[in-house]
Amino acid sequence: MTKTQPHLKPKDTFEVHYCSLLNGEDTRVLNLLYQPIVGGNALVLYHNLIINKDSFKKPTRHFILQDMMNNGLQELYQARTRLEAIGLLKTYVRKKDEGYHYIYSLDNILSPQVFLSDETLCLLLLDRVGEDRFNYLVELFKPEKLDLSEYTDVTSSYVEVFHIASERLVQANELLSDTTQQMKEAPVGKKPEIEPKTFDWDFFFDSLAGLNIDESFLVNEFKPIILTVHGLYGINELDMINHVKYCLDYVTNQVDVKEFKRRIYKTYHQAKKPTGQKTVQAQPTIYSDEQLSRHKNDLKHQGFTQQEIDVIVSCEKIPPLVFLKSIKDQKNGFVSQNERWTIENLKKQSNLPVEVINMLIHYCLVVLGNSSLNQNMVNTIANDWSQHKITTASAALIQVKNFKKESENKKVKKTYNRNYTKQPARKETLPEWASSATVRKETPLAGDELKQLEAQLKQFNQGGGSS
Repeated sequence: MTKTQPHLKPKDTFEVHYCSLLNGEDTRVLNLLYQPIVGGNALVLYHNLIINKDSFKKPTRHFILQDMMNNGLQELYQARTRLEAIGLLKTYVRKKDEGYHYIYSLDNILSPQVFLSDETLCLLLLDRVGEDRFNYLVELFKPEKLDLSEYTDVTSSYVEVFHIASERLVQANELLSDTTQQMKEAPVGKKPEIEPKTFDWDFFFDSLAGLNIDESFLVNEFKPIILTVHGLYGINELDMINHVKYCLDYVTNQVDVKEFKRRIYKTYHQAKKPTGQKTVQAQPTIYSDEQLSRHKNDLKHQGFTQQEIDVIVSCEKIPPLVFLKSIKDQKNGFVSQNERWTIENLKKQSNLPVEVINMLIHYCLVVLGNSSLNQNMVNTIANDWSQHKITTASAALIQVKNFKKESENKKVKKTYNRNYTKQPARKETLPEWASSATVRKETPLAGDELKQLEAQLKQFNQGGGSS
């Protein structure tokens, strides 16, 4: 179920709750392991919430936090969601007076060993820092192993050093019980939760059913890895299936997880755009109910009809192959292998976002009414849109409407020109006296006649006339 939350305003209040303070190792883990994933802005927010936790225990307006961070409200919101996604923050909200009141509950930081033993966090970190830096960090936080083969353990035990009277223990039993229970309720560091919002796990699982892979392995161990790499690189279900098949031992029916991660990293990480180049949307957009309502209103103000808005939102929310299949289902058709290959090739070679590719599919199959996608047509349109820097479904739809209008104008002009040039020449009907049988042959004027005509013209031009 999609979570909804109000639009954050500077006058909205908040308070901060935190279970324990940072120690030196926590700061090191934050800076070296968390920061590459969440970014510096989110880390600054985390530190500000901790440093000012005493003053933030009472309701405080968000514009004060904005001033501290020298950030806009949107930047503050994005930093907050990054902390939430990585497991460092829980946010709660309720309606209060004319605005909203938030509670920010800061969670403990994971130890480096727990962090680096988590598949999801490791993949996120590897994607951000690269292989060399990742290996350095693993080596930096790797637990030290002591060679104690030649040593004897002479450590004193608790009982040998501390002595507590049994009667004192009985008297303090209730107090101790309450204390230990309260400490158990204290939150511990949390790993990020993965929610499969844009990945069709049922389709993926059904497609692998014939490979006899252990079901518990797929669901419990492999699923978090799949969803993490999907979130990082926007890999769709079909490509993911191919990667799994490549790393599958067909004798033991087991997936080589290390080889799978290595293949994903080499295939997608090293093909990422250089820093400074504009990145495009790698996967469909997920809107909350409120965000979707605002988005539709914005589109309406831009002049789009309700039907056009529905198309734009569909293009933004659905993966291309699923979008293609839904259109084919409505037309009682099916997705051919060539069409599937065309879309996959387009995603790999072009710089077009998912929503623009979907609008291209809609244009070819719905607007033009074609029964299937033509590779040459798709590539031609994709090239045109890439050159015109079309990056949203709404911009693509405007391009479609303009192109359609131009085509109709050209068609009308062409029809007019064709009709005009093919118009039959007017044939004059000659009177009887001018027919070929009675037409007399013209003969040039004689010299005297020509002189007389010239004299009459000269007299006429001078204002005179013959009576």
